[in-house]
Amino acid sequence: HMRNFAVVAEGFPKSARSCHEVKAFFETVLGFDVEGVSVAYDFQEEEDFVVDRIDRVIEKADGHLGVYPVELSGLESHVGDNQDGYVLDCLLNSGYAFVVFSREEDREFCLRRFADIGKHVSKRVSETYDSSDTSEDDIDNGAAQGLQDADGRSRSVLFRGKFPIKVGPAPEACGVLWRNFAVEPPARIPRIGLAVAACLVLIVIIGAVLLSPGILFQMSYKNTPNPGRTEFLLYLLEQTVSCWAVALSNRAIIALFRAAVAGAGFLQRVNEEVVCLCCSAFAVSLNCVAHIVVGCLVAEAEDTVVTISLTVKNLFHTLCAHLVVSEGERIGMPLWTYWTAHFAVRQTKYMSVREAEPALAAEEMDLMVRYVDLWLLCGLVCALVSLDPTSLYSLTAVVLALCYGISIYLLDKLRFLRQVAQVYKTSSKLDVAHNYLSFGPVSILFVAVLYRAPVKVPDSPGMIILMALAHWLACCIIMRGIQQCTVPARELTDVPYIEVASLQAYNYFNTNPVHVLRTLHFPSIVVPPIYPLAPGKEYLQGGQFSDYDDPHRLRETLMLLIRSPLKSTGMQPPR
Repeated sequence: HMRNFAVVAEGFPKSARSCHEVKAFFETVLGFDVEGVSVAYDFQEEEDFVVDRIDRVIEKADGHLGVYPVELSGLESHVGDNQDGYVLDCLLNSGYAFVVFSREEDREFCLRRFADIGKHVSKRVSETYDSSDTSEDDIDNGAAQGLQDADGRSRSVLFRGKFPIKVGPAPEACGVLWRNFAVEPPARIPRIGLAVAACLVLIVIIGAVLLSPGILFQMSYKNTPNPGRTEFLLYLLEQTVSCWAVALSNRAIIALFRAAVAGAGFLQRVNEEVVCLCCSAFAVSLNCVAHIVVGCLVAEAEDTVVTISLTVKNLFHTLCAHLVVSEGERIGMPLWTYWTAHFAVRQTKYMSVREAEPALAAEEMDLMVRYVDLWLLCGLVCALVSLDPTSLYSLTAVVLALCYGISIYLLDKLRFLRQVAQVYKTSSKLDVAHNYLSFGPVSILFVAVLYRAPVKVPDSPGMIILMALAHWLACCIIMRGIQQCTVPARELTDVPYIEVASLQAYNYFNTNPVHVLRTLHFPSIVVPPIYPLAPGKEYLQGGQFSDYDDPHRLRETLMLLIRSPLKSTGMQPPR
């Protein structure tokens, strides 16, 4: 893995824009050369500019390589590019930088070295200053002065003599969200909390105002001695509307959390997906039973009760509507997007390849949404079996879930291999988070078995929920203990970074868009120019990913991008 050769450093000032300076600092502290440095820049206000320039670099490279005729490109329409170098040079450091080493031993030494430096800085600060009534600048200056005075240590272990740097293990390069790095990161917890509050309000409105009357109407229909055709049609209409409304609102809830988490500014993609998975899973499960719970509360106030058979029937129809809506969205939306883009491209003569390729490219496989759908499916099936295991609806739900699980496994595997393998990057943390959530449906079955056993247990709703949560927590603790006991001890290898990098198209340099543009505008021997990485454009990275046997063509094209970059300021590349 790439992460075995890299660390992420935090604490740089926003004026530390140069990779040369950061690289020289680490080489001075460690005493040996590092492979390279990729600085995380704050380009949120210039994101459109950066994305447009990266697309134009790829377009120009494809034109020189003959991937498609130059006439199909839109390079002649690019104007006002004489300030590109100035804009790139003004982008600030977000405080982070990824340092890549040639060997795994060098990375481990770096982690130990900076851990010792951090302990020493903390000790000197605690001895000299009280953090409760001292400003941050005073603490940094005090740390620098303490390192200078104690034990003969110099200020060279601090960046620019006053900024202490923290170093930790780096995530995989494909999971770094470079666009979210910022000098002042947004508040994540308030944003997600606001999304949760809005979701709860949506669920209450849908469950209490729109759907719970349908449950009460179905109860009145059951109590009608001889219902007529009109009552029967109204009964079917209420049942259909309530189930389909729940299924459609589930998709809206997932989209709401997706947008809220995407704007929260997570720096790793896996963290973003895990938070979205947990929030969406609990929200959609609550949405599926909210109208039934509200109906039960209203019925209890009227000295009536919602029967188990009615609850099972509603949950089964909700399950069927959920399957139809989820698969309809997964199949219909890509088809609609593709054919809309297809006819848009065919009906215009002025669309360039750079504009048409993203619209016609395969969409990324959203494994998080698939996990939410499967978790809700298992929860509804377990709830049906727990309420009435002898019901025909419960038996049908089990068979339907089994057939659905087998079919989507085969279909998703086919889709992954044929369509989205190039644009999908996974992480084991998302799988682990789903494994923890999977104990929720198991806890529902545990409580049902416990109540059917010849054991006296309290039957209050609060105790039922408490026992289910206790069982889920116990299962998570056991699973965590097993994972910790079965983690294999990995030994450091002698495989160099160059060999590992040749097996992966992505790295910490070509996935960083600002770093790529700076290498093309300000190339040097220390920070050589590179191609950007984009889905379907792996051949630009050369080696086993190249479609061309002659690597000289890639190098010549890269030199053309340097000599005539996306600017016309007259600046010459540094020699």
